[in-house]
Amino acid sequence: MAKRIISAIVGISFILLVIFLSHTWHILIDIFMALVCAVAVGEFVHATGLLKKYLISIPSIAFAFCNAMLFSYGYQSIIWYVYTAIMLSAMIFFHEKLSFREVSDTYGMTIIISYGLATVISMKNLDVAHSSFYFILALALPWLADGGAYFAGSFFGKHKLCPKISPKKTVEGVIGGVIGCVGLCCLMCYIFSTFIYKDIQSINYVNLIILSFVGSLLSVLGDLSFSLVKRTYGIKDYGNLIPGHGGVLDRFDSVVFVSPFLLISLTYLPVLA
Repeated sequence: MAKRIISAIVGISFILLVIFLSHTWHILIDIFMALVCAVAVGEFVHATGLLKKYLISIPSIAFAFCNAMLFSYGYQSIIWYVYTAIMLSAMIFFHEKLSFREVSDTYGMTIIISYGLATVISMKNLDVAHSSFYFILALALPWLADGGAYFAGSFFGKHKLCPKISPKKTVEGVIGGVIGCVGLCCLMCYIFSTFIYKDIQSINYVNLIILSFVGSLLSVLGDLSFSLVKRTYGIKDYGNLIPGHGGVLDRFDSVVFVSPFLLISLTYLPVLA
C-alpha cells in the first residue's frame, strides 16, 4: 500500500506540474497525453508478446502518438485510415508471419486505447478559460473511483464482484468507490470555483453528481475489461513503470472509458457556468 500511495503522490505532482507549465507552453498537455498513449500501446504489445511483430507493433505505437497529437485538429480520420491500411496490408502481404488474431487484437486494442486517452486532450478544449479543471476531471474522476474502491475494499470488502476476472474487486469496494468519487469530485469543484477560478458564477452540482456517479461505474467497467484482456493473455500487469500500480496502461485503463463519456456528456450536462 505504501508504494501505491507514494507513486500516486509523485504521479499527481508531475501531472500538476505539466498543467502549470501548460499555461505558458500550451502544447505540453498534448505531448504528455501523446506519450501516455504511445507507452500504453507499447505496454500492451509487449505484455502480450506482440512487440517483436514489428510490422504491426511499430505502426500501432506511432499511430497512438500521432493520433493524440493531432486529435484536436480534425486529422484523426486521415490518421485512422492510414493506420488501418498499414495493418491490413501487413496482414495480407505477411500472412505467413502474422495471424489474423495478432493483427486484430493489436488493431482493436490500439484504437480503443488511443481514442479513449486522446479525448482527455479534447476535454481541455471544452472551455479554454477553465481548461485545467476539465483536464483534471477527466483523470481525477476514474482515479478517485479506483482509489475509493481500493481502500473501501481493503477494509470492508467481503463479497467478490467478478472473482474470475478480478479476484480482488468487491461489491463493497465499488460502493465505496462511487461514494468517495462523488464526494471528492464535488469537493474538487468547490476548491476550483472558490480558490482558482474567480469568474465562475455558479456550479451545477446536480450535473456533477450525475456525471461522477455514472463515471465511477464506467471506471469499474474499464478496469474489468482490461483485466479480462490480461486474464486472456495470462499476464498480471501490463508493465512495471509505476511501483504499486503496474504499468501506465494499468493506471489509465479506467480513463479510457471515462474520458469519452465526460467529453460527450458535458456538452449536455455542464458543470461550470
